[in-house]
Amino acid sequence: MIIDSHVHFGNSLWGNFTPEFLLEILSDEIDYAICSNLEGIDSPEFKSEAECNLAMLEISKKYPKLKPLYVCQPNLSDNIDIARDILEKNPEFVGLKIHPECLKLPADSEKYDKYLELATELKKPCLYHSGHIKSRFSSPKLIYKKAQQFPKVPIILGHLSTGPTQSHIEAVEILLDSIENNNANLYVDTSWIDFAYEKLDETYKDTIMLINALKNTKKGDATNRILWATDCPVGAFNQHRETYHKNLAVFKSAIINEFNDEKLLNNLLFENAKALYKF
Repeated sequence: MIIDSHVHFGNSLWGNFTPEFLLEILSDEIDYAICSNLEGIDSPEFKSEAECNLAMLEISKKYPKLKPLYVCQPNLSDNIDIARDILEKNPEFVGLKIHPECLKLPADSEKYDKYLELATELKKPCLYHSGHIKSRFSSPKLIYKKAQQFPKVPIILGHLSTGPTQSHIEAVEILLDSIENNNANLYVDTSWIDFAYEKLDETYKDTIMLINALKNTKKGDATNRILWATDCPVGAFNQHRETYHKNLAVFKSAIINEFNDEKLLNNLLFENAKALYKF
């Protein structure tokens, strides 16, 4: 089994991606994908929170391979009853999606609190876009600050930060701090960590740095917090079936060559995601 823990569909500033286009890229090798609707995040056909998520729900019913995330718009609505009604009636949503960079709303804003309270109540994880370590909206530092206020909510640092290696190093330090002090429930996905300017670093050196750090925390092995992901179809390398699957093959080889551990690889590719998203 393989689960891609970070994918999208929808007409967006990155391209117009139909669900069928996404599924063609994933192909039969990917069993499930954790999916959100870009039309509620950043789109020339921007949809309201309710419209965006109901569309995501219908797509997930048509294509069960796509496990839906609920896109949050706390900058536009103070009515948490919309989210509560949809999430309570539709347990198919495996988690929430928050994109502080596109919302232009700092990740430590109080406006997120009602959504995180709902996530706590419904026991749903939240996938965040985490940007450059110095981003004033989506820095992992700001996400960590908010995560400490809601320690029961699993919060995934999508991308570990979209910055360079130094950003990744500082984001790893945040992960370690949260684990060793037990003050937040942080996870991370591997999308974009070893990509720059559409080019793959085939050594996966920053991902391997992340794995080594979480294998050797003061609390023991915490690699259960790492999820393989791509951000497909965002990024040219994710918009072609051949390059997507080549990158998956390179990832597998890099992990086996470095760790010689099939169990670790399987955990990264699907076991950790299944345990977190509960399906």
